[in-house]
Amino acid sequence: MLSPIQTLHPSIAKHPYTTASGAIVITLAIIAYRDYLQYVSMGPHGLPDTFWGWYTQLKMTRKSRKDVTAPAPYEIELIGGPHDRTMYLPQNAKDVLKWRSGKRPQIPNFVAPQRQTSDQASESMKKAMFGYLDEVVAANEQFLQTQTSVLEGPVPAMGMKGFAILLDSEKPELLRSTKGEMCHIHPPDGSTHMILSLADQKSVIELGWGRRHRLSGGGLLPWNYTLVYAPRDEGEFAVWKRIVGASVDFCVAVIGDKR
Repeated sequence: MLSPIQTLHPSIAKHPYTTASGAIVITLAIIAYRDYLQYVSMGPHGLPDTFWGWYTQLKMTRKSRKDVTAPAPYEIELIGGPHDRTMYLPQNAKDVLKWRSGKRPQIPNFVAPQRQTSDQASESMKKAMFGYLDEVVAANEQFLQTQTSVLEGPVPAMGMKGFAILLDSEKPELLRSTKGEMCHIHPPDGSTHMILSLADQKSVIELGWGRRHRLSGGGLLPWNYTLVYAPRDEGEFAVWKRIVGASVDFCVAVIGDKR
């Protein structure tokens, strides 16, 4: 019995290697097309939601990592700065970070965007999250500012004040690849990218609150670049705020070394 490909081209039946190669090409094309459709469905982000955007992120996989939920595939003492060994998350018995309940949210394996497709934040939760970042910036206006994200497109982000006009010698190396950006929320799902000390990042990953970006530690983004999952309720919102606070304390400490 002829295969569908051989039915279209009977002569292929005489060339089994050609038949196998053709089937492989068609299968790969279908897989790639489905992957492209999922990429487009992720919503707006830093890359265009077109074939070229999908292809660009595909090429970046050469510099990406897959061990994003492994808490420490590195030695903090070897790759981190002095503040990376400090935990800025609350450590007292009342406020200590605890296990996040349930499974980790589903996150497609794209290099960009990094989004969760399950356990997404509600619209009211996302509004509260953006409002909290505004409060944090207002409370730390000496160091922080609200700016348009250079990584996610037209999304408000929390960044280092006056980063663009600083001399290169005045810019903390940690923030150079993000152009001073420290934190931004993803409007489609409520997940958040932020920069944490490596000690805090380890706790966040081990306790199920987040994962690293696939490009972190690969030369394009610092090891500290972390995805924190969207809060599902008020209790998780409180934890999210503590993690944001740890990010601010860490980044301000790094900034302080340059001032």
